[in-house]
Amino acid sequence: MEHKVEALLLKGLDLLIEHREPFLKEWKELLPSLKSRNDSLVDEFDSMIEIAFQKVINEKPLRIDSLILSLLTEWQKRFSSKFDENETIFLVTTIENIFHKLAAANPSSNFFDHQAIQAFFARMLDQALLTQDTENLTEKWIKMIMAANILPMKWVAVVKKEQNDFQIDCVVCTKIQETDSHLIEMCSGLKSGEIDHLSLAIKRLMGAGKDDGQILKIPCLNEILLVCLEDSEFDISEQQIEFIRDMYLRQLRLYHLEKKIVWKDASLLFLQHLLCSRNAEDAVKAITKGLVDYMPFNRCALFLYNHYEDTGIGVSGYNVNIPSVQQIKEEVFELSLIQKYLLPLIQSQPLYFANAAEVLPKKYVQEYKLRSLVVLPIFAPSKSRLLGIALLDQGEDSEFVVSSQTLATLIKFGRYAGELMYSIWDEAIQKFGGSDCLLTQREKEVLKLIAKGASINEAAKELHLSSYTVRDYVSVIIQKLAAKNRTDAAVKALKMNLIS
Repeated sequence: MEHKVEALLLKGLDLLIEHREPFLKEWKELLPSLKSRNDSLVDEFDSMIEIAFQKVINEKPLRIDSLILSLLTEWQKRFSSKFDENETIFLVTTIENIFHKLAAANPSSNFFDHQAIQAFFARMLDQALLTQDTENLTEKWIKMIMAANILPMKWVAVVKKEQNDFQIDCVVCTKIQETDSHLIEMCSGLKSGEIDHLSLAIKRLMGAGKDDGQILKIPCLNEILLVCLEDSEFDISEQQIEFIRDMYLRQLRLYHLEKKIVWKDASLLFLQHLLCSRNAEDAVKAITKGLVDYMPFNRCALFLYNHYEDTGIGVSGYNVNIPSVQQIKEEVFELSLIQKYLLPLIQSQPLYFANAAEVLPKKYVQEYKLRSLVVLPIFAPSKSRLLGIALLDQGEDSEFVVSSQTLATLIKFGRYAGELMYSIWDEAIQKFGGSDCLLTQREKEVLKLIAKGASINEAAKELHLSSYTVRDYVSVIIQKLAAKNRTDAAVKALKMNLIS
């Protein structure tokens, strides 16, 4: 199974290389608008994209996890290892969606191409974001390293790089090095532009003289271990240093693996849940219930975008009053949410708001007693189409925060839901979007005859109209139904029950 997953990831990487030139062209065109959000982070991404393509081209054979970890290490060397998680998710999904768009434009591409691209970027987000969520376990891991007695240690400090500074995350002492807990607390959080200054500060606070104690610096991905030895003359081998580094990284990887299993299980359960849907009504119920059952939320309301009328329509909910949700119909481009955040939404980025009143009309905030809120785009990556949004919270008047891993996993949920909704889109719009008013009575009469195989002239004769008038009707019908031609329009209308 592992080989099959690796093969899928490598296929995704091959597709990225194949579309390199058109991707770089689109990326450069997007840069000005992206820089208006976060100029420095976009510049870092721009540099890393070039480095990534060079690594892929020059380093053979490739393993995906090794490639991603090497890129993270390169990032740490060049830039800050601490980054804005929401902006990072947005930029990664923006890049991914460019590749989906390019793949969709290729006549020979198929669903598995999109699946391979999605798998590659999902793995990248997993590797990048999980490293940001290990603080509570760090001290435990350091104590395990000390207990292994590889070297005679006094203390170990974990240092993280933030922007242009180094910051002490925690300091752990051995039993031999008895130190006042207040002094250890004073060490945690210290910052300096030079890591050697932090080493000196810890030594002095821990009671050692300025020149006493040998300190090792051991890089471990996004962190550096400062290890103070009991004996300044102790002879240290490269094998011992590598053993300490490997122990730390092994714990980090095990933690990542456990977290991945939890989130992947949730994603798979949600997908299984969706596959039981038989029609549009089943689908919207499955999406709203699944987002509550398999993610840390208590309420969900689902809205679809009726592109015929440029309106957002309420279609279903879970743990909310469904009839009241279904009464909601808003001009999409009048909403503050769309005006301010359309770009991230069409890039399938979930958005968290501490205060729902920032983006939703006051009447809905009051009616549903909304506080904190997550907005999840329902997005079909294979078609690059935003079909709607799901609003998620933890109940009436509930304030909450969400982790980076929750947001990253929600991308998968929104895309699974998007592909399902796209497959039944005509039926969904007919059922929930008021599509019975899309066509006038005369347009329906024309389309019925076309569906029966009548030519333009035959339909004109039957309806006592000129052929020019009927041709105009057919053009309007094709435009309204977003059809390829009149035959496609007839098929769509039959599926949507606009004609019988």
